[in-house]
Parts: sequence; structure tokens; C-alpha cells
Amino acid sequence: MEGRPRAFRAAPRGRGLTSARLRNVPAREVTSGRRPVDVAIVGGGIVGTSAAALLAEAGTRVLLAERASIGAGASGRNSGSIQHPFDPVLAPFYHRSLQLYAEVGELATDDPGVQGFRLPAEPNGILLVAHSGEAIEQEARAIAEIAPELNPEVLEGPRVRALEPTLAPEVVACRLNTGYAVPPAAATDAFAVRAERAGGIIELGASAVVWLEAGRALGLIVDGHRVAAGSVLVAAGPWTPDVLARDGGWRPVVPIWGLNVDVALPSAPRHILEELGVEAVGEPSGWSPSVDDDVAGVPSVFSLVTVAGSSTLGSTFLPAEPDAMRMAPELRRRGSRFVPSLAEAPIRSTRICARPQSRDGRPLLGRVPGAGNLFVAAGHGPWGISLGPASAELVVDLIVGLRMSVPSEVDPTRFGPPTILN
Repeated sequence: MEGRPRAFRAAPRGRGLTSARLRNVPAREVTSGRRPVDVAIVGGGIVGTSAAALLAEAGTRVLLAERASIGAGASGRNSGSIQHPFDPVLAPFYHRSLQLYAEVGELATDDPGVQGFRLPAEPNGILLVAHSGEAIEQEARAIAEIAPELNPEVLEGPRVRALEPTLAPEVVACRLNTGYAVPPAAATDAFAVRAERAGGIIELGASAVVWLEAGRALGLIVDGHRVAAGSVLVAAGPWTPDVLARDGGWRPVVPIWGLNVDVALPSAPRHILEELGVEAVGEPSGWSPSVDDDVAGVPSVFSLVTVAGSSTLGSTFLPAEPDAMRMAPELRRRGSRFVPSLAEAPIRSTRICARPQSRDGRPLLGRVPGAGNLFVAAGHGPWGISLGPASAELVVDLIVGLRMSVPSEVDPTRFGPPTILN
């Protein structure tokens, strides 16, 4: 991926938002004083916080407005796996994000605000699992063509059990050299802390829309108050179209609802486990909660990620929010076909999030067509924490003039200009 290499520097010490406070800070505790800023950001997910940290540590005056809390959506409610996106166009974003994550993690010893996040030195490894050896072999060949660096290896019989004893005897697998298990919200918290400690302003509980005049973004309107900004970046996840086109006429990004279940496993898998087919997730199913009342008919794709003693079972990819209380036991039942011990595993909690899925499966990164000084970074689907930091870096470099263009495959112009209403 093009762009100037960049590294995080040690942030100045002083009053900072700890990871715990990022979720409990009362609305409006941190205020901007309504002073002009260089860049205003909408959205406190992994992309927005990464962009804020990169900008603030470069000396840019930056304001981040988030209507709820840091990582309130998919960036804090994901399964906790940073992994290859199975797309050669997006792979460079994954590899660059690993570098940025490593840099933030290396600073943990000097900055107590980011001690909750550290990228593992080596990937846990992903096991794509199925009950069909033929299907696994076919998928391994396909992955070898598009992502040979993953070194796909088909495992059957005793070789599978030797590598992962928790799996059912009939399960076959393909091991991939990717998959870093991390606490779901830790990365987003770490970037937010670094942004704030470098002088960035974070406003929580702040409802923001773009302040637009004569086809140019002049800043944000935050809870009815105007904040002038040289550039505006909208990184509001699945709600990005609502910020840019509140008439509903521009929808290149839609919410795809995922349910993850925290289960107690006395003997958890060492690898990240994902059902064959997870590499193609993104398109919502035709399921509708008003039509299908039986949870047995709700589609899902099995995954299991264990980090820091907590195992996350997933997940659904639905166009509407599922009933967590009813669906969680069904996910556990389906998962037990791969990991038998899940059948009796106590359910500790559930978490639901809306993933920002673009119409073509690739994010929108760059200038918003038809508007000056306005930028967007959204639409990562299930790959937000895997691609987010590098995506933010690309758009930040565009904002500050370090690059003039973005790859056509992620250029927002492919979806045409939005109807922006103020």
C-alpha cells in the first residue's frame, strides 16, 4: 500500500481517559470550547480513533465526536480476531494495520492508558473447520491462489486432534497463518487514549452532523453548536449514510447485525476456529425477524475466539437485529457440532453489534464525491479491526496532503455522490 511509513511516538503525559472511563464518562464531560480545529471526526470506532491518534500525534488540532461511547459498536463488540481479509486488494491494509498495532502495543510499558492492548508476537492461527474433506481441500486451493502467505494446510483425522484436541472427531480443518486474538475493545480504547493524550479532543454523547455550505464542509454541528474545521472525516460505521445523506437516498453501506456469545470453557481451543464460509461473509441473508420466528431457521457462521480466559462464540450476519436471549443457545448448539464441550458451556453474556457492510464488500476510503473538505472511511464489514488503522492512515494522508489519490477499489466515487442534507 502506498503512503509514507509512520510510527507512533510516546504521547505526553497528563490527564487522560483510561480505558474504563472511555465507557463511563458522562456525556459532555470533555468539551471543545467550540474552538476551530484542523480536522473534525464523526465516529469513535477503530477507524475514527486511529485517525484521531495519527492526526493528534502529528500536531494536528483534532476533534472526535461520538454519540455514545468509544467502541460502542462493532469496534468494541467484535469477536476479537485481527486477521487476513481473504482479499488481495485489502491485504495490504491488514499487513499495515499489524504494524500500527505493534507500535501501539510497544508503547504499553510507557503509557498506562494502553496496557489493555498488546498485539501477540505471533498469530494464534486460524482453523477453518468443516465436516467435508473435499470442501476444505477446495477452499485451501482457492486461498493458496489469492493469499499464498497464509500457507493453507489441510488437516484430517489424528492430525486435527493433535493440533486442536477440543474439536469433534469428524471435523476436518485448514490451518491458516493469520488470526491474532485480542480483547475486542482494547485496540479502539488504546488509540482513543493516545489521541486524547496527544491533545486530541474527544466528545462523548455528542450527536454530530456535517456543517455544509456551498458544497463544502466547514466543520460539524455538534448538539446544535457549530465547530469550524478545515476538514471533516465521517467514520460512523453502519450509520455513515445517515450522517452524509439523511434523506436515505445514498446507501452504499448497510448494517449487518452480528451476535457474539461469551461462554465459559474449561478447556478452550488454542487456535481461532472459524467455520468454512466465513471468508465469504458480508452479504446479509434473507432472514427477517417478522417472518421467521423459529431461531433454528436463522443463518449463522460458527466462530470461536479465546483471549484472556474469555471465549467468544459467534456469529450471525443478519439484516435486522436478532433476539440475543433466544439465539444464544442456538449458536451454542450449532457450535457443539465442531467443539462438543460447547453443548454444556455456561453462557456468561451476549453482545450485539451492527457491522458496516458496503455493497461490494470493500470499504469507502477517501474524498466524498461532490463535497469539498469532506472525507469518509467506512464499510469494512467484518474486517473493521483487521483493516481499520491502515484505512485511517490512508485517509489521514489524503487529508494532510501526503497523497493525492486512493486505490480505485476503495474510492468512494464508485458509489456516486450522496445527497447531503443539513
